[in-house]
Amino acid sequence: MNTEIKTSVPKWFWLVAILALLWYLMDMYAFFMRTLMLQDMLKELPDGQQGLYLSMPSWVNMVFAAEVFGGVLGSLCLLIKKRWALILYCISIVGVLAQTCYVYFFSEAIKVMGTAAIVMPLVAISIGTCLIIFTRSAISKTWVN
Repeated sequence: MNTEIKTSVPKWFWLVAILALLWYLMDMYAFFMRTLMLQDMLKELPDGQQGLYLSMPSWVNMVFAAEVFGGVLGSLCLLIKKRWALILYCISIVGVLAQTCYVYFFSEAIKVMGTAAIVMPLVAISIGTCLIIFTRSAISKTWVN
C-alpha cells in the first residue's frame, strides 16, 4: 500500500522553472560566446574590451562554467521536481559571486563596460538568490522531492 501523499504543484511553479531554464540557457550562450571567441571576433571588439578578454584569468571562466551549468542543471532538476536543484543553484550562486568579485575588485570591467558591468552581476545574484529561496520553499511544500 502506497502511503505517499502527492502534492499538487501550482501552474506558476512551472512558469518559474521554465523562465529559470531560459535565463540560464541565455547565460550558457554568453559563456560559450566568451570561451570560444575566435581571434577574428576578438579583433572586432573595442580595445578596452579586448584587454578585458585577454587579461581575464582562467579561473573566472571556471567559475562562470559553475554558474552556468549549475543553473541549467538546477533548472532541469526543478522541472523534474528533484531536490538536487537546490544544491545546483547553490553552486551557481557561488560561481556568480566569484565572478562578481573579479569584476568589481580585480578588473577594469566597470571602467570599460560602464553601468552594465555593475548591473548585470546584481541581476544574476538576485535571480540566483530568488531561485534558491523558491526551491527551498518548493521542497518544504513537497512540490519537489
